Parts: sequence; structure tokens; C-alpha cells
Amino acid sequence: MTSLPSMLRLALVLPLLLAAVPTPAAADGNRTVLRVAVPDGPPTRIAGFLVAQQRGFFADVGLDVTFSKLGYGHSPVDALGEGQVDLAVETMPAALARREKGADAVHVAQFFQGVTLELVCRSMIDKPAKLAGHNVGVWFDGWEGSFYAWLSQLSLSYFATGGGVTIVRQGPDAEIFLENEVDCMTTTTYRAPLLLAAMGEGRKGLVTYRYQDMDLGLLEDGLYARGADLGNASRVEAFKRFLAAAAHGWQSLHNDPTQAQRLIMALPDAAGLDEKAVGESLSAVSAAVAADSVDIGTLDDAAYDRTILLLLTGAPDPTLSAAPSGAVSTILRQPR
Repeated sequence: MTSLPSMLRLALVLPLLLAAVPTPAAADGNRTVLRVAVPDGPPTRIAGFLVAQQRGFFADVGLDVTFSKLGYGHSPVDALGEGQVDLAVETMPAALARREKGADAVHVAQFFQGVTLELVCRSMIDKPAKLAGHNVGVWFDGWEGSFYAWLSQLSLSYFATGGGVTIVRQGPDAEIFLENEVDCMTTTTYRAPLLLAAMGEGRKGLVTYRYQDMDLGLLEDGLYARGADLGNASRVEAFKRFLAAAAHGWQSLHNDPTQAQRLIMALPDAAGLDEKAVGESLSAVSAAVAADSVDIGTLDDAAYDRTILLLLTGAPDPTLSAAPSGAVSTILRQPR
């Protein structure tokens, strides 16, 4: 069973693990060096990149790629804007919020097509209306827009008085849920199997509400570059090669998930991970990428428009004050 401490240890050592994933050949001076920041979360979240690194897909296209993780509370886009990395993988809410505050970050590819954000509740909340009167763990930093929009649809207040809900700021783990401080917790389809594995059979009685099913989902993990770099032909060419190799890795995850599972389970700190939970988490990530139905990297215009609308209107304190301009580029998806 996966314990919460084990998950936290894994998150802390993952930057070292990313650097330690072997490639068939050592980097040489003829390869273009790229530094890529990835978001906080379990290794399954970035499995496509791990597979691409392990199988030498980046080396095959002349790249020497180094991945880094800043940890919870630090966005990869911060590192991008400060010039510490060349590319960043981040959720759209977090990226656009930082862009509005001045970060030079432009969306250039979308990895997660499907929405993984969900609310997991105890069995007594078997209907959305039964949220009234309960404590609910909510993620902020842009994620909260979906929940507030849902409350509005349900005609429920976010004030406990008057039959509303009590919102509790939640971290990425399940601690406040497992310790009965909240009756619902925010999580994702790929985190839930790992975080709730300790519940064993008790997990079967939980009720899950997915924002994708409510058409209230925000776009999640995409690729961001500095706008200043997109005017440099050699940089764009390197970024195109990165996207192609990364897409190959995500496609390989879809084609052979057991290979990715073996890679995750072989990581130095994977001893505490439940193998079945890892498999379920990888399946959820693969479903989000939707490699069988979408050209990896494509941005769906309707999903983008929905995300912007929610970021402008979905919360009492909206993530964005105005619709962004020039925040998206298709340059990496244009023919060479």
C-alpha cells in the first residue's frame, strides 16, 4: 500500500530520479542542450517524458534534455520566466496567471487533452446537492474555478451559513481527507489511486465527481516557451524536436503501459508504491493524453475557450482579469 510519507519522499527525490533515468548513449557535444521544468506530482504524471528519456528518443533527435522539478508551490513557468529553463510543462491556469503578472510564457503544445481534475467524496454525498453542509477540500492557484462554477450551477453558496459548503484550502495530498477533516477532497484521476491506496477496499465506497463530465474542466499539462525564443529559428527547431520526441514517449506509454509501469517501479524510491495503483495511475494519464484519438500536442480550441471563460468568471476572485492576447502559438506544430 502507498503511504502518504512515501509519496512525499518520492516527490522530494524526483528531481534526482529524472536526472538518473538512463539513456542508451551518453550525451555528447553535438547535441542541443535543453532544460525542461516539470510540475509537481507523482512520476506517473510525467511518464511519457520518462519513457522518452529512457528509450533515447531525445538523443535520437540530437537533444540532451535535463528535466527538473521545483516542488510543490513553485511553478515551472516561474523558472521559465527567470531564464532557468528553456521549456516548462504546466497547467494552463497556473501558466496564464503568471503570464498575466508579466512572465514571458507562450503555450506551444498541449499534452493532456482530457481533464483529470475531480472531487472525491464520502459515500453519504452520493448526489451533488448533498454537498451542502459539508467541508470540501479545494485546490487554489487557478484550479478553484471549476469548483466555484459547479457550486453556481448547483445554486450552492461557498459560505457554510445558509446551507452552503465550507471550503478548506487543500494541498496536493489526501491528508485532510484521510484524517476526516473534510468530506470531499480535490485530486486528479492519476493521483487518486496512489493517494487512496491505503484505504484498501474502503475506496470502493467513495463517490467521484469529474469536472470533465460536467463540461467544467480546465486545460491541464501543456508545454510553454518564452515568446522571445519563438523568433529564433534554431530555438524553434530544437523545440520542435523536443515535442516530436516527447510525443513518441507518450505514444509509447499508450502502446505499452507495462513498460512505463516497470520504469516507474524501478525508480530508487518506488519501494513503497503499490504496483496496481501505479498501473491505474498510468492508465489515467494515458487516457488524458488520448494518443489514440488526438495528434499529441494539439490544442483544442473549444477546450481553450472554456478554460479562459472559467478563469475569468469561475471564482469570486477570478484567476484572470482579462482574456489573454498572444498567449498561444502553433509554431511547433507547423510543418518544418
